[in-house]
Amino acid sequence: MFTLQETVDALPATHDIPASDTQRESGSTSAEARVSGLIEIAAAINSTLNFKTLLKILAQKTAQVCGVDRCSIFLMRGGSLAPAMSQFASGLPHPDLWAAFKALGPYRLEEVRAFAQTLEERQPILVKDPLANGLVPRHWVDTFGLRSVLVFPLLRQDRVVGTLHLDNCLDATPITEAQARLAGAIADQLALAIDNAHLVEERQSRLEMTETLLEVGRTIGSSLELGEVARRIAREAARAIGADSTGIFLKTEDELLFQPFAGYHVPKSFLQSIQGEWLPVVEFRQLQRHLNEQSRSVWSDDVPNDPNFGHELFRRLGMRSILLTRLHTKGQSVGVLSCMWQTGRPRFTPEKVRLIEGIADQAALAIVNARLYEKAEELAVSRERIRVAAGLHDALSQTLFSVGLKLDWCLHHASRARGLRAKLKEIKRDTAFIMLQLRTLIYQISPKHGAGHHAERLRKLVENFKEFSGLPLEFTERGDLGRLGQAQGDALVNVLQEALANVVKHARATRVAMRVDVSGEAALFEVVDDGIGMPPPADPGPGEDSGHLGLRLIAERVAAVGGRVAFHRNVPSGLSVQGAIPGL
Repeated sequence: MFTLQETVDALPATHDIPASDTQRESGSTSAEARVSGLIEIAAAINSTLNFKTLLKILAQKTAQVCGVDRCSIFLMRGGSLAPAMSQFASGLPHPDLWAAFKALGPYRLEEVRAFAQTLEERQPILVKDPLANGLVPRHWVDTFGLRSVLVFPLLRQDRVVGTLHLDNCLDATPITEAQARLAGAIADQLALAIDNAHLVEERQSRLEMTETLLEVGRTIGSSLELGEVARRIAREAARAIGADSTGIFLKTEDELLFQPFAGYHVPKSFLQSIQGEWLPVVEFRQLQRHLNEQSRSVWSDDVPNDPNFGHELFRRLGMRSILLTRLHTKGQSVGVLSCMWQTGRPRFTPEKVRLIEGIADQAALAIVNARLYEKAEELAVSRERIRVAAGLHDALSQTLFSVGLKLDWCLHHASRARGLRAKLKEIKRDTAFIMLQLRTLIYQISPKHGAGHHAERLRKLVENFKEFSGLPLEFTERGDLGRLGQAQGDALVNVLQEALANVVKHARATRVAMRVDVSGEAALFEVVDDGIGMPPPADPGPGEDSGHLGLRLIAERVAAVGGRVAFHRNVPSGLSVQGAIPGL
């Protein structure tokens, strides 16, 4: 691979190569020393060293062989030149200069004239006075103390691998034509070695990425429960790229809202503020444009000052760096995967972005499958509910109706037996109550109900009460019941059902009034009857219910959704149940 003899033949005489201060002290300016350095370069090229170590050896030995103070290498990455390695001929570390070098670029060719010229002309550029012609940026000269610079194109079969930079900075000794010829003899071999090593590194990186994606796929695919799938995706994404925390925001089916759905190591302060919050997609129009038109991913290592992340949500996050990746599969936009760093400024390399996008591909598919499974489960439950409801209606409901008819016959023929007639009336009242409860149960387990159906449920409750209790019920409704969420609506209907059941079982009332008002900031409700009032404080007898249990159930249901309820004696008689369910 390395034509050592051709390079040795290109060596100029010893006196043609100025020695650096270190070389002058060690006396390492002989042709033998340079040949030894070339042999070390050849050995490194033919070794199995990792890419970074190889670059370090090549840079240091090239500086030594060419008799310059320092050698730096920039590599082509996605159409830009990025800093890869910089070493002094002495091999001594300079942490501050190394940090400054790593912070450079990447640069488009037009941003550095020396880059553009050497790659356009396919010839080396010797810059004897870096301050005179602007071929290299002024801040390079100031930061790295450049006195004389030689820039070589690194080409592999007319393909740009990168650029090689030799410079003197320890004194004002200019780089000579002889040194340029020697560097040229080495540059072609360096380009070949770097290109091959980079291909090996890329293959290894892809292999590792494939193994990571396979492991992530196994982990994600081991569950079909949507919440668990989302939590596993968040955890595996954080581990794969070393993020401090991750979050998954799913789109609603109409793609109008983002729902914060799952996270991994999300700060508690942010988690508490975001739970239950639904975010309009339109508020993220600028980010949506980046994600839809320009790239699947968008990132920033300075979130507080990046206009792309100006939404109030990102200020609450309190993150320094962020990587957002679109969750998209089969033409369906599922949501966004967010990887976050609190204080770090990671390098968003193409490899890292490809890895997280690979995870996002699996994640989107897993989420869609989990949703389909969830819908299949709901369908199965709905079918079972239909079967149970039909069984209750066809068997128990019809039987109870028949019992009621027989009781009517008994009452008609028991006019002389007062005690028996009273007992039969009590049994009929209990039967009516069971019929009311059964009808309500059948209606509740029917599969058509969810958030937004609360008005229909209340209407059915009122109809059943009037039919089976025999009591007149005045029902007043104000506001839009559709504003109620699922939990709020369930609590309201269940509380009213329990209140009406208490009236049938215990109140001995002749009239009932029920009012519901959801026009303000809370759902207000009231059930008033003209019966015997509050139940007695005495303990109930065996098999009896004094009414305290029903009131306690009402209080517990209201408290469960953060509401309040009060029980008052009605004037002139009866009981008033008044309460409020917050959160509208």
